[in-house]
Amino acid sequence: MAVTTLVTAVLTTIIYWYTKHKHFHIEAISLTLALVLSVLGIGVTDYSPAQSYHYWSAMILILSVAGITIGWIRADQLSRPVSEILVTQIVHWVSTAVAVMGVLLLLKAGRLTFEGTGLVLLVLLGLATFLDGCRVSWYFSSIGVLMFVTAIAAAFIEQYLWVLLVAGVGIAIAALLLEKHKRTKNLAGDETAMINQHE
Repeated sequence: MAVTTLVTAVLTTIIYWYTKHKHFHIEAISLTLALVLSVLGIGVTDYSPAQSYHYWSAMILILSVAGITIGWIRADQLSRPVSEILVTQIVHWVSTAVAVMGVLLLLKAGRLTFEGTGLVLLVLLGLATFLDGCRVSWYFSSIGVLMFVTAIAAAFIEQYLWVLLVAGVGIAIAALLLEKHKRTKNLAGDETAMINQHE
């Protein structure tokens, strides 16, 4: 847990220093935390099955808050009313919570192993995160893909899970920095266009 806290703190600090836009900063923190905490869920389910129910319930809340926050921030960019985005987000995440509870009931009934449950939940949350990202932010979609790939890879090479986590977070940071660069370039282009209009 201390390693994850350290990794999250370092990544958040790096992202903070490379971002100047408040909204971009919130998105970066939300996405980094969502990825790190989701991957940790596999370990929680493997090593502390009794606590996994609480962990995955909390993850639904964390991912839904991250998704709703990003949707709210991007409402203007998406040219959609905030209320419409919020209703869509709430329905999406409540449905995801019901699916997670269904998987946990299968675990409790003895139909799934603890190890398998963590992977199934990570795939399920990866899908939910990807689909939510299709509506609000490609960042969120990329985190969903990373969660899915991590779950599949962990099924075959669990001892290398931390390597995958570091690689995934590196890809996420690269994607965020690319988007920041694109935004900066677009802002510069908008300023140039405004100057040319006034001349």
